[in-house]
Amino acid sequence: MLMSSRAPRRRPQDAPASGSLRVLMPRGLARLAHQSGIGAAMRHQEKAVRSLGHQVVTNPLGPFDVVHLNTPFPDTPVLAAWARLRRRPVLVWAHSTEEDFRDSFTGSNRLAPLFRRWISLLYRRGDVVVTPSGYSQQLISAEKYGITAPIRVLSNGVDTSFFRPDPSARSRLREGLGLAPDATVVISVGMQLVRKGILDWVEVARQMPGTTFVWYGRTDPRLLTAEVQRALAGAPPNALFPGYVNADRVKEAYAGADAFAFLTKEETEGIVLWEALASEIPTLVRGIPLYRDAMPDGVLTHQVAGDGPEFAEQFARKLSALLAGDLEDLTGAGRRAAEGVDLSQVALQLQEIYRLAGVVPPQRS
Repeated sequence: MLMSSRAPRRRPQDAPASGSLRVLMPRGLARLAHQSGIGAAMRHQEKAVRSLGHQVVTNPLGPFDVVHLNTPFPDTPVLAAWARLRRRPVLVWAHSTEEDFRDSFTGSNRLAPLFRRWISLLYRRGDVVVTPSGYSQQLISAEKYGITAPIRVLSNGVDTSFFRPDPSARSRLREGLGLAPDATVVISVGMQLVRKGILDWVEVARQMPGTTFVWYGRTDPRLLTAEVQRALAGAPPNALFPGYVNADRVKEAYAGADAFAFLTKEETEGIVLWEALASEIPTLVRGIPLYRDAMPDGVLTHQVAGDGPEFAEQFARKLSALLAGDLEDLTGAGRRAAEGVDLSQVALQLQEIYRLAGVVPPQRS
């Protein structure tokens, strides 16, 4: 058989297959959010998009079919205007609210009304606004946000194939922390903010000196409020602060610790809680409105409601009961709930949001 001397034409490396989308997720200032919950949400979105057979692109000057905008940074309205100019659909993720901006950084409470006006402007740039929970949808649906575009609820999700139970992690975690093999370990994960409950967490650790408390995550010291700085400086010796660690170490901590304590005062979802539930670690959270409504006390998590000077004592008392095995084991229910927001499920819901928004793959040769 004679063979043609002409080489077969190859599809350009960056051209997606017919029927798939080029989804723009620009880096830009979004790099600044890498260590935050928004950064984790963006990584989850990328996995979901790719699992659908679509392509993630990062260059706004190149070809794209739809744009995902996630961050409340100054380049977001510019990118939205650019997409509109090119007649491409704009999906804006509403991760932040005025409520969860408060008690974050120095001056955040005074700036909160201005921040709300700013994110309202950003969210109104979307053809569709996507928010991670029914609770946050209710907040941003308020008249003060002025959003007229459809608001869709889509969990940030969790990778349940990565975050899962691992009995062997127990010894590795304690060895890595320099603790005795039988040490009782309680963990929390997040930025060191008043809103995240760091002040109460330090006080709970003080009331339980026989338990090691480990907080994974950090905040730029220049952004810490004075009261957080004092709390960290005066923390008891059983409170450890390894800082920001990679996903493998966080995974090991969830699977190897005795309990996860989440004392956050305000969330739009809380990815770390889904990670803990997926890992089947006994979990105690502050009973904020989001969790009271979405997962009532004793269903997926145990909860302690309230705030104020007596809260830490109440939390420590219930945490001690959880560690002693005196509370109902909810870990199996937590794992099943986490599987319901696995990234595979999130991807299917994202595809439906594309359909409702009229995002369709262009015909490509």
